[in-house]
Amino acid sequence: MIQWGEAFATGSAALDQQHRILIENINGLEEQLHTTNPTREDLAFVIKLVDYLAFYANAHFQDEEHCMLKSKCPAFAVNQKAHERFREFIREFKRQCDLKGFNVELLRQLHELLEAWVQEHLLKIDTQLRSSLRAAPES
Repeated sequence: MIQWGEAFATGSAALDQQHRILIENINGLEEQLHTTNPTREDLAFVIKLVDYLAFYANAHFQDEEHCMLKSKCPAFAVNQKAHERFREFIREFKRQCDLKGFNVELLRQLHELLEAWVQEHLLKIDTQLRSSLRAAPES
């Protein structure tokens, strides 16, 4: 389980709230991986999670990129490229689910990617926004 902490803070309350919701969903997926006999509710959660991730990859990334651009964050270009790779992963994941259906192996791959995303992206790239927002003049 991933625990939200100040190390995740970007300096933007809105972006941080969106990151918290992402982490809650990742933790929910982790719980699903330990379920041996999934119920309809469990399957509904997974379907909603995939839809949420596609939404997140569009709406949140757009907000975050706008904020980085506006504050002249030096991580903007790296962030934008990482976002495109994430979007591609989600598109491919949805394609695989359409072909094979939801299965434990695909869900494990998704969970691994999402945990790595938190460690490699949120903590190393998104948090660079913090100093840029502090340095940016009030608008």
